Amino acid sequence: MTLRVRFYPDVHRGIREYLNKFMHGEILNIKNEALAQIMDAKDASELENLRVLYLGRQGKLNSLIKELKKLKTEDRKQIGTALNDAKNAIQDALTAQKQNIAAEYANKKEWFDLTIPGKSPVIGNLHAQTKVLSEILNIFTYLGYQVADGPDIETDYYNFEALNFPKDHPARDAQQTMFFDTSETNTKLGTYVPRTHTSAMQGRVMEKAKPPFRVVVPGRCFRYEQVDSAHGVEFWQVEGFMVDKNIRFTDLLGTIDYVLKSLFGQNTKIRFACTYFPFVEPGLDAYIECTVCKGKGCSFCKKTGWSEIMPAGMIHPNVLKKSGINPDEWNGFAFAIGLSRVVTLKYKIDDLRILHTPVARMLRQF
Repeated sequence: MTLRVRFYPDVHRGIREYLNKFMHGEILNIKNEALAQIMDAKDASELENLRVLYLGRQGKLNSLIKELKKLKTEDRKQIGTALNDAKNAIQDALTAQKQNIAAEYANKKEWFDLTIPGKSPVIGNLHAQTKVLSEILNIFTYLGYQVADGPDIETDYYNFEALNFPKDHPARDAQQTMFFDTSETNTKLGTYVPRTHTSAMQGRVMEKAKPPFRVVVPGRCFRYEQVDSAHGVEFWQVEGFMVDKNIRFTDLLGTIDYVLKSLFGQNTKIRFACTYFPFVEPGLDAYIECTVCKGKGCSFCKKTGWSEIMPAGMIHPNVLKKSGINPDEWNGFAFAIGLSRVVTLKYKIDDLRILHTPVARMLRQF
């Protein structure tokens, strides 16, 4: 039995004509829709979105181009021409509208009231500690001192031994000095420490500099302290020392008096007391009347009315010897200024922990 298939050319031709009309109509609708939206676009960003929507890789015109392969060869040319014409029309409209928007923006004149007060920009200011440190260094450079800098992590030799600290001195105990954990290294415990005072720079400078010299060393120090209104684990110190011939104890007293009165005013009340430090002999403590309570007694000065401000003394001969300086020919004095404490006293702050607060409103008042 033979199967016979009849071909109806009129039906096939009708389907082709319907597809051609449908494609032409869809192209025309997309073009008209795109042109209308482009004319209403208000800025370049909106135009770019429309370009992607209609001409992009996944745009509406490209979706029709993918359908061309389903058409007969003789129909592709006709539909392809229509698609190309629509694409060119949309592209021309995008270019024209972009130029119109640019021209409109260039000619646009916004009204501006020149009498309105401007907004003041937020301007930063120097930290109170930075201001006081600059003031201190200016005082000492005026007196002929040079400024030196040293490492925050110091060796046991320069931090203690070069300063005449005996092996069993309490300052070397873990209750006062912090130590690095070296249990998993080949380094002996206590070889390196966060420096407890900038006095550690005395040995470093004296080994390399030839006297006479005058040096001040500002920097951070670290101690295992009970944190309170007048003490902290981390603090700043300004170490100073002078080595020359015929330096007397009265030279040290005069220097302290000049520096403190330059910082706090000529009417500042100062008093001295004897004390002991391994690296000076004799040693003294300088106190000023507490500026927070004006000598009446407060938590900052521990109810004494006086605040320790500048421990000092004549450099011990052993310190000079360890650095290769002959103590029979040269002598000198050394002092230390607690920078954080100077700041609190100068600005009458009753708690030095305020200096390390991140609250800008509080720091901006200094």
